[in-house]
Amino acid sequence: MIKLEITVQPKSEKFLEFSQSLTSIKPKLKLFCSSVQITEEENAFTIIIDMDSVQELTTALSSTELGILSGAIRTLAKKADVVIHGIGTKKKGSDLQEIRLNYLKKNKKQSFNEK
Repeated sequence: MIKLEITVQPKSEKFLEFSQSLTSIKPKLKLFCSSVQITEEENAFTIIIDMDSVQELTTALSSTELGILSGAIRTLAKKADVVIHGIGTKKKGSDLQEIRLNYLKKNKKQSFNEK
C-alpha cells in the first residue's frame, strides 16, 4: 500500500474556497485510488489517499484532480505538508508534479541499487 498524505493550512479568508475545491475533486480521485479520506480540522485539512501500486500513484499524481489540488494549494494555502510513502516536503504550495518526479527518481535509483 502506498500512501499520499497532504496536510494543508488554507489562508483563513480562503478556507471555504479550499474546502469547495476538495469537495469537487474527491469523487474523481476515488475512481483510481483505493481510498480517499479528507479530514477537516480547526484550521487545516488532511487528505489521505491510499493506492495499491506505483502505477496508481503515478496515475493519481498525473491526474487533473491533483493538478487542481496543487493549484488550490499554491493560491489558497499558507502552508502545505506533502508526504508520499514516507518521503516528504514542507513548502508553501508544494508542487505535486515536482514531488512526483522526485519520488519516481528516488525509487528508480533504489531499484537499480538493489540489483
